[in-house]
Amino acid sequence: MTYTRRQLGGRPRILVVGFQDTAIPERLDAELDEFVIDRVDERAWDNDVPAGSVVCVLTRSSSTASTDPEPASTGPWEDAVPRIVLPDSHDDTLAAETVATGGTYLPLSDTSLETVVDVVRDAAQRGERNVNRRLRTAAFEQLLDSYDEMMYVKNREGRYVAASSYSHRPDPSVMLGRTAAELAREQDNEWNVLEKEHEDALRVVETGDPILGEVEQYGSGEAAFWYERTAYPWTGEDGEPRGTISVTREVSEWEREKRSMRHRIEQLERFTSFVSHDLRSPLQIADGYLELARTGDEAALERVEEANDRMRELIGDLEALVSTDRVGDTETRTTRLAELARDVWTVVDRASATLHVEIPDETVVTASESEVRPILENLFKNAIDHAGPDVTVWIGALDHGFYVEDDGPGVSAGEREQVFEEGYTTADEGTGTGLAIVSDAVERLKWEIDIRSGRQGGAKVAVANVPMATDPALGATTTVTHDLDDSRDVGNVNADGSATYEAATDEWVVTGAGDDIYAENNDFHFAFTEVDGPASVQARLVDLEEINHYSKGGVIVRDSVEDEATHGYVGLTPGHGIETTWRQTPGGETVSQQLESSPEDVNWLRLDRVGDRVTCYVSRRGEEWRAIDQRTVPLTDPIAVGLAVCSVVPRALCTARFDNVSVRELAPDG
Repeated sequence: MTYTRRQLGGRPRILVVGFQDTAIPERLDAELDEFVIDRVDERAWDNDVPAGSVVCVLTRSSSTASTDPEPASTGPWEDAVPRIVLPDSHDDTLAAETVATGGTYLPLSDTSLETVVDVVRDAAQRGERNVNRRLRTAAFEQLLDSYDEMMYVKNREGRYVAASSYSHRPDPSVMLGRTAAELAREQDNEWNVLEKEHEDALRVVETGDPILGEVEQYGSGEAAFWYERTAYPWTGEDGEPRGTISVTREVSEWEREKRSMRHRIEQLERFTSFVSHDLRSPLQIADGYLELARTGDEAALERVEEANDRMRELIGDLEALVSTDRVGDTETRTTRLAELARDVWTVVDRASATLHVEIPDETVVTASESEVRPILENLFKNAIDHAGPDVTVWIGALDHGFYVEDDGPGVSAGEREQVFEEGYTTADEGTGTGLAIVSDAVERLKWEIDIRSGRQGGAKVAVANVPMATDPALGATTTVTHDLDDSRDVGNVNADGSATYEAATDEWVVTGAGDDIYAENNDFHFAFTEVDGPASVQARLVDLEEINHYSKGGVIVRDSVEDEATHGYVGLTPGHGIETTWRQTPGGETVSQQLESSPEDVNWLRLDRVGDRVTCYVSRRGEEWRAIDQRTVPLTDPIAVGLAVCSVVPRALCTARFDNVSVRELAPDG
């Protein structure tokens, strides 16, 4: 039998098995025009049934009940499609069999043709509803299997009755029959995401009011994330509440972008005043020497040209400060701080002012010159403006930063926070813009700033948490090496990590969970060995799984494997490039710096430990190493040295692959 495209893809169909010797098929065709009437030979009808939406079957007997095929995606035939048995005359056995299998028994000898049409119409309409319901159920189940976000259905008590598979949630088979609050308790959920989800579901059921695109933050700092939740009431045909239908998606990246854009807008709003402030000095110089040039002083034109060059330089620096992001830079830039300080001083110098550079010439700051220059220039100008033209200024190194100090009157304790606000000044002709520029530049670099008392009572502006190496020389390695011979989870990881050495590829495969290696958290998997004395650990990070944009893998030195141990670390993150983290007091806060740039081939990492000094290096090929950070970390022999991996998502494991892993002792004078 051949079926047309209209029949296969169009209206629902009624299957008439046999009855060629009756007027039933023609009568149904004439009166049930909303259905297609398919006529099938009774002798081989089960082989001729077309795929598609059959919604009712007419047969002469129930003998086909056990051989009826199952229409695609509709479940058992007798459950989805009503069957009407129309024998020529009444038969008790046939009637019982038909009723027992859920069919309708209607002997033709006792039934008019009009009744047959009415019964078939009602059954076909019921069958169409059943088939459509089955198809919708199958489609919904397929959606749950393929949907890449969190979709779920809950009953009135908040228990899951259906859920999509999502990588950061429990398996649906674990969720079904439980409430979100029960899952949170069973799985030691610290973020309270599931508890809040349960409360929301109960509120929607109780009030009937949907939740539409509600965004909430969970966690804080680097581990913060955001979810957008939409939940609708699920009601039965009688309108009574049955539960909720919800979709939840993570919108962390969007929220971070929104916050970043808001911050950029604020910076741009300050841009005009910053340009006006920093251009005032060279403009005054240009104006003054231009008058001399008009009187015939040709040498004055050179000073005008110098002032113009300085203005172009300032515009470039300020544009770099507010208009470009460091993310995506092709390389991590470093600046020699002493050299830059002397260069900046020539611009702001007064004949009677003095600068003392107490920073070694080899000291480098991991930031571009255009990022550091506005900080130094405005700190130097602020010292001259507030301490007088004969001021003495010092620039020196801190353990994790640098300071600019003067011998002026200083800043009272009550004013130290206010001085960084735009418009605040204590100078007679001050604009209150210089230190605002400094604060803005420091914030952009994720550094820290405060004001203290100087050695002679003046102001000492300290810029801290700066990735900076005061003595960047590499330690001399020896031939004494150590293999990584142990591994363990450190901190509260919520999922067991692992470390495996694959000899065939000479790679270490390390998996780790945990909230972060930041602030109060020090959670990661640690593959390590113990070493006495000066030592160096290096590795190439071949691959890092992105569970979170702050997921991390790198090399670390620790005072011990205990949770509270001090440490120094350098590694990579998927979203923020190279990162260093430091805990300089046992059990204290861990600080970090993301350098926001690391081309794909800058994945060689190295830490040197000499005494309590730890230096971080990176390299493109493991040959020429560049120091990017250096700090004092109290360490007592033996120290634990090795590889660290953290997913920054509780219960989710992150996998990292390392090769060229080595731990070597350093020469005593290295």
